[in-house]
Amino acid sequence: MDQTTAEMNRSGPILLVLMGSFNPPHLAHLRLLEMARDHLLQQSLHVIGGVMSPVHDDYKKHKKSLIDYPHRRAMVELATQNTWIKCSTWEGGQSTWTPTRQTLEALQEQARAEYNEPNLVVKLVCGADLLESFNVPGLWKWEDIEKILGNHGVIVSRRPGSNPDQFVFKHDLCYKHRNNIRIVYEPVTSDLSSTVLRTLAARNCSLRFLTPDSVCDYISERKLYCSEQ
Repeated sequence: MDQTTAEMNRSGPILLVLMGSFNPPHLAHLRLLEMARDHLLQQSLHVIGGVMSPVHDDYKKHKKSLIDYPHRRAMVELATQNTWIKCSTWEGGQSTWTPTRQTLEALQEQARAEYNEPNLVVKLVCGADLLESFNVPGLWKWEDIEKILGNHGVIVSRRPGSNPDQFVFKHDLCYKHRNNIRIVYEPVTSDLSSTVLRTLAARNCSLRFLTPDSVCDYISERKLYCSEQ
């Protein structure tokens, strides 16, 4: 990574972005952002906020279980109430699915105007599985990885069974931008996932203490995921 990029990413406030289906959102999603913020604050970096960005409905082509965007947006808004995290509606509000790089660029431009911070930098928060997907043939454009790592940077949660440090060492672009990849250890591990919550909802089981109560109520009142028998 060149020194100019490194200096740019250190000089301005940071907006953390977590992208995903959030189908539904749960406490591990919120914890991922909290862990990333805590890591940066310990490095005396300025975190101005965090956002969760639900994916566009076009992603149903790849994930049939995805419920409509308005429901997922509403649940993220409920999950982030009274927290330092917000729901971003930019990605889901586009006319079609937008690649990660373009979404990050748009959110950065939007946030710089909103906070009046021309040096604000958006950083992608993700699990090690997303980082390792950079190696999947045909999934990512090489130039998109370059821009994501060089202009934004990623904060990666180290999950059981993954070895992101080794992956960064072996992957040419990741190694080039290794100073803009922060790997964070999560001491509280969990198998919590949206798939688990959907299965519980389909079995008419309680979701309490796995996702905020407001999200539990939203799912229950609208009988979401009940068809997944």
